[in-house]
Amino acid sequence: MLTILLSMLLAAVPNTIDDAVQADTVDYIFYVDDKRVDPETAKIIKLADIKTITTVKGETAVELYGPEARNGVIDIKTKKGVTLDNKQPLSSNKEKTAHEYVDLGLSVKWATCNVGAEKPEEYGDYYSWGEVEPKPGYTLTNYKFYANGNSNNDVKFSKYINTSEYGVADNKSQLDPEDDVAHVKWGGKWRMPTKDEIDELHNKCSWTWVDQGNSEFGGVAGYKVTSKKSGYTDRYIFLPAAGYRDIRYSSNVGSAGYYWSSSLLFTSSYAFAISFFTVQLKSYTGSRYMGLSVRPVCP
Repeated sequence: MLTILLSMLLAAVPNTIDDAVQADTVDYIFYVDDKRVDPETAKIIKLADIKTITTVKGETAVELYGPEARNGVIDIKTKKGVTLDNKQPLSSNKEKTAHEYVDLGLSVKWATCNVGAEKPEEYGDYYSWGEVEPKPGYTLTNYKFYANGNSNNDVKFSKYINTSEYGVADNKSQLDPEDDVAHVKWGGKWRMPTKDEIDELHNKCSWTWVDQGNSEFGGVAGYKVTSKKSGYTDRYIFLPAAGYRDIRYSSNVGSAGYYWSSSLLFTSSYAFAISFFTVQLKSYTGSRYMGLSVRPVCP
């Protein structure tokens, strides 16, 4: 990792990032204050407004920022108080992997917020199982791995098939990294939890329902999940009741939550998840095309 100090840049008396960066940075991606921005936005920032510029290359860039960063990353930190009206994240923002997690004393560490969220109480985005982008609507026929058929009973899929009833069997029961939205969006070692890891969270933590209007989580309803393991009982995560997306509508927002695992059900038409309501918590199997929340984990 090479850190280029502001004083070094000013020695050549350039005025903007566009003046300062070299020609070989044309395929780099840019972050400004931990938000990905388009190159044109980054390059018009005045050097006088910049605190540091860090260039990250090679395997380190891929590990920290995901596979899209294979050509390199320019990470810009602006001085305190600098506001740039046009400094907006890209709509296809691939978030930097410096996300926070909580060690609950379990086999994996759990992220503090959902994919697409920046705070624990934010709902984040909704995803079909195995898809890596949110959609306006969630139907069987617009599902990425849909092949043909018109119901869960006679549908055929193109991937993740463990019986010939649902297409040509590939015996894949866990999502590949390129189909794991937590890994694709956050990079590094982040991924979606397996069924066993969700069951572990279910069984080895205390789940306490928090009503809307609470002061602890910004008034958002959901479950506070606290470790029961000795030495970790002061640690918790919050899972907001984000509901789910089906067709073009959101359902059960504020009263229920549905969170995908990376594990396929044996029928191939469904995948494992966990669902909760105000008075009920249970393992859940959802139709693969439905839009559910994702809470990442890491080793």
